[in-house]
Amino acid sequence: MNCNSSLIFVLLLMLCSSLAQPRPDDQQAETLRLDVDNNGVDKYAFSYETSNGITRSEEGELKPGEGDAEGVISVHGSTSWTAPDGKKYEVSFTADETGYHPTVKLVPRSCPMLNKLYIGFYNKQMQ
Repeated sequence: MNCNSSLIFVLLLMLCSSLAQPRPDDQQAETLRLDVDNNGVDKYAFSYETSNGITRSEEGELKPGEGDAEGVISVHGSTSWTAPDGKKYEVSFTADETGYHPTVKLVPRSCPMLNKLYIGFYNKQMQ
């Protein structure tokens, strides 16, 4: 790459990274939806969604123990959010007498303009 190509590439990297910064409305996020169901005895459920894209849901139920053993709460749920680096994360989980079992999924967010530019630079260098 020559100096001009390198400079353009760096400037586009900076532009894409600035687009991935947290939105200014994160601190003023509002709850768009909140659902709660709790019978106060052996099960509960809740879910919510905020204006900045955070979602969360969870359900729990008391599983009776065998014999004289106390019961255990079995829980499953999920949450998702977009991190300050612009990447979206999704976590689903179960929790019971065997422990907490999360599954994390990263949903990558790319910068289409940067991808096109990189491919263009690569093709130019290969000529």
